[in-house]
Amino acid sequence: MALIKKSMFSYSIIAEKSLLTCRFLAIIAAIAAPASTAITSAVCIAMLLTWLMSGQVWQSLKISAGQPAGKMLLLFFAWLIFSSLYADTVWADKVSTLSSWKKLFYTFVLLGLFYQTQWKTRFVYSYLTAMSLAAVISVPLWLLDIQVREGREAGIFMTNHSSQSLAFVVAALCCIFLLKESLSQQKKCLLVGMMVLFLFNIFFISPSRSGYLALPVAAVFAIANLYGYKKLPHILGIMATALLLVVLTSSTLQQRIKVGWEEKTNYQTSEEVTSIGIRVIFAQNTWELIQQKPLLGYGTSAFKSVYSNHVAAKYQDWRSDPASDPHNQYLFVWLENGLIGLLIFLAYIYTAIRQGATQQPYGAMGASVLVAIAAVSLFNSNFKTFPEGHLLAFFVGCLLAQQSANNTEKDSA
Repeated sequence: MALIKKSMFSYSIIAEKSLLTCRFLAIIAAIAAPASTAITSAVCIAMLLTWLMSGQVWQSLKISAGQPAGKMLLLFFAWLIFSSLYADTVWADKVSTLSSWKKLFYTFVLLGLFYQTQWKTRFVYSYLTAMSLAAVISVPLWLLDIQVREGREAGIFMTNHSSQSLAFVVAALCCIFLLKESLSQQKKCLLVGMMVLFLFNIFFISPSRSGYLALPVAAVFAIANLYGYKKLPHILGIMATALLLVVLTSSTLQQRIKVGWEEKTNYQTSEEVTSIGIRVIFAQNTWELIQQKPLLGYGTSAFKSVYSNHVAAKYQDWRSDPASDPHNQYLFVWLENGLIGLLIFLAYIYTAIRQGATQQPYGAMGASVLVAIAAVSLFNSNFKTFPEGHLLAFFVGCLLAQQSANNTEKDSA
């Protein structure tokens, strides 16, 4: 009997430590997501293993499934699987595409693990500390015109300029909400200084147009959430003035806008693939295909084969190149999973934003990050791309997490 009790006590300790480790690994993964795919992948595997060892799998999944965002995720997962059944592709492609949506599975898991305020606080402050250090490092690299990674611009040392810019957008959004908290004047001054660093990186160092769009849109949502939507006209006016000043002072932003406009204007006559031009071609041809099967789509994993065959028969130049993604998350979902799948996906986004918006400050932070990524997903498939998709998954899962009153966690770590 004593041996049994001792074994149960030992297992309880292991389970408790596993759950503690799982949460810390989630924080590390969020920090690593914009910078290293290898580290993030390894940490995510370790996170899932420690979660399985914790003995809290069923309990945490029940907590996740009980939340509005969790319910919509389950519905979307079900539709993805159902859609794969009528896709005219091999099973390897179906499994690969379903796997590419695993970031949303991480969100679902974390919804059942991070409902304690103290863990959300650790998550946010750990991320801010890491991003502040990254922002400080990027400035001298940019000033001295030092390229840390081959093919990257000066001052860009994360996976790419888009992932670095969006990482700082997320950090800036966290600062906006924390400034409204009851903090000392010294801490608020520190947050303001951090925000200046993040904004300088986004608009003056990084050439990422995603960051130029994501921050203003999400900042309007965040500020309106904090101060009331009745003040939205004033918020929009202040934001427009601030953006005008940035446009007038940032040569990096001016150059990117100029290049983007030229690419959009000349895409039909361009002899080379351009960032904006290819997106226009993607959108036109994807829409043509959607019109043929608007309700159910072509099935999960069908985009590459359907789109590639379509453009191969239509063009003789760079526009005939095969593609596996239209650089628009909503068109991708619509083509593969139909209007039904798109509506479920949009319902998840709306439900998650609504769930987070009522939880100050952390849930609203997560909702703001979702708004930012949802906005730029008009021009990228950020829910599925590695850096942005993982960053979004961890922020939404960790910060939107909530627990019903009749469910209490056994450990107090």
